[in-house]
Amino acid sequence: MNGDRNFIKQFVFEKKYLLARHIVFWSVGYIFLLAIGSQDGTFKESFKTAMIYLPFNILCAYIVIYGFVPWFLIREKYGSFLIAYFIWLIIGMFINFGIRYFILFPLRAPPQMLAKVRSDNSAIFRMAGFLVMNMMTLFALTIKVVKQWVIKQEMASRLEKENISAELQLLKAQLHPHFLFNTLNNLYLLVYEKSDKAPKMLLRLSELLNYVLYECKADEVLLSKEISVIKDYVALEKERYGDRLDVSLNFSGDIDDRMIVPMLFQPFIENSFKHGTSEQLGKVWMSIDLSVKKNQLYFKIINSCDNNNQTKREGIGIINVKKRLELLYPEKFELCNGVEQDVYIVSMAIELHNPATG
Repeated sequence: MNGDRNFIKQFVFEKKYLLARHIVFWSVGYIFLLAIGSQDGTFKESFKTAMIYLPFNILCAYIVIYGFVPWFLIREKYGSFLIAYFIWLIIGMFINFGIRYFILFPLRAPPQMLAKVRSDNSAIFRMAGFLVMNMMTLFALTIKVVKQWVIKQEMASRLEKENISAELQLLKAQLHPHFLFNTLNNLYLLVYEKSDKAPKMLLRLSELLNYVLYECKADEVLLSKEISVIKDYVALEKERYGDRLDVSLNFSGDIDDRMIVPMLFQPFIENSFKHGTSEQLGKVWMSIDLSVKKNQLYFKIINSCDNNNQTKREGIGIINVKKRLELLYPEKFELCNGVEQDVYIVSMAIELHNPATG
């Protein structure tokens, strides 16, 4: 089925099928002329009539679609197009009458009857041929306009996708250094304190670097991999805070084989540490919940905060996440964040694609 659709699309739009398209169109047009002409006489007469009118109908249609359309219609000179088309119709009408008078009548009428036939104004000025010519021209014009509209829409869609792709690459380029800076800062503090935990943290950091620098190049990654990154990053932070930090991690639901854009949750977690736990004295806590039910992903992070210190500042990471959500999951996500009493809450729901196969 898709192969048939692809062939039809290629046949309609690709230049290599141009001659074939025109042959098909005018073959159908000739059959139409033949059917119209058969009402006035024998098949032989109808065949002659159709052959006489067909070249003129082709000329009329091509002048409109290859002359008036690019000269006026595509340039949005609609008034000029209507005027030119109306003038051409008037000219075509008189040419049509001339074809009947000088070509069709001599072929159909015996020589002795020709003068009488030509004197019959009702026979000369019949509008059937003109209406057929106009119908075929309008049909060809409709096809041309629809094709131009489709091409224009595809170009606009392609340009929009290219702009989105470029913007997403820029967002990624901004996000990765931000993430790495926070992680390296954590490691630096442990090395500075000569902590025995530094080698283990360095190994975790190595895994995170490999993920950020190589695996994140894909448009989507496994959700399970993102969860592993969350666990590694939280472990790095927990080493820095020690017993002062209580972290609860909960991942549940249909997680296997699910795909998600990379580094989507990380900025929210970093933000909770930076503007939440790091600005408090004494015991601090954080809760991270992620679950998947059917095609709905739910993410929620809650951290303790000091109302006097907790701000609504949003770093570049949070801003990037919102932009990426708008670009990649338009009208398929909900995001809420804010302070409620002594806690800061981020709640997000996303409609995922179907599970990965293969």
